[in-house]
Amino acid sequence: MFTIKLKCPHCIRETHFRLLNVCEYYHKEPVKTGSVNNTHNVSVRSINESTHMKAYGVATCPECESPVLIWFECNYGQLQQAQRSSNQAEWRYTGELPKILGTYPSPQNPDDSPYYPQGLRAIFVELQEDILMNRTPARIVSGCRSVLEVALRSLGYEKNNLISRIEQARNDGIITESMKDWSHRVRINGNEAVHELQATQEEASEFVSFLKLFLEVVFVLPERIKQQQPHP
Repeated sequence: MFTIKLKCPHCIRETHFRLLNVCEYYHKEPVKTGSVNNTHNVSVRSINESTHMKAYGVATCPECESPVLIWFECNYGQLQQAQRSSNQAEWRYTGELPKILGTYPSPQNPDDSPYYPQGLRAIFVELQEDILMNRTPARIVSGCRSVLEVALRSLGYEKNNLISRIEQARNDGIITESMKDWSHRVRINGNEAVHELQATQEEASEFVSFLKLFLEVVFVLPERIKQQQPHP
């Protein structure tokens, strides 16, 4: 058995993947169109236990049961052990773990930006991960309300209740009419999630997607535009 611990690119849970069908990855440059090889030279590659090489194996996430292709580098001795361990359940890989080069598909990284207010960056990343991991929707929706409130406060809207802050942001032209309507949905459903512990996965996914747009429009785009302006 040959296992590697890493974060699943589908559900982002960190777990142990059992690799199957481990093979060396090797390629040659393609022959140019129209060229003919008239020589009989044969390229020979010398291999010993310490020869460095790349390899890959297929696995299924034990958490979400999604397929993953794992690409790694190792020496020839490690590859031999990995191949035997992956094909024979009674063999367990005990050598040094290879270096992971990547996976296919690539991991789904949550949206984040240095332009987001520091007070909400960590929790917003967690909310996006919660969506991928299908965690409790009521917790996600209530968290979305908190992110919205912190975002408006970072824009200078600190007085009165959340209703007034949303309306003031619309009156000042910071958000559009549709963004205002969505903000009120987040506010109302967020209150219900806090007090009634009720929400759906669809609502949670929609609100996280809306907040990505909200934060992009009110925080990220103004900074990018500012950077594009010519300096005096």
